[in-house]
Amino acid sequence: MGFLLVEFPTVREVFIDDVQCGATNTACQVSNGFHRVDLGTPEDYMPSFRRVEVRGEPSQAPKTTSFLPR
Repeated sequence: MGFLLVEFPTVREVFIDDVQCGATNTACQVSNGFHRVDLGTPEDYMPSFRRVEVRGEPSQAPKTTSFLPR
């Protein structure tokens, strides 16, 4: 298990492998491995998804990825 932090200018739901897993700008715990990450609908962000590998990152230093507003 590791932690993933998804950055976005506003608070949005975060979906990991099509399952809601917390909100942007807050770390959430996920299993190790590759995951598909997106912010759901409306798709007013880019890119439309990210593929991220989690490798056991601790909550104090989570893996981070970000999306930009469209």
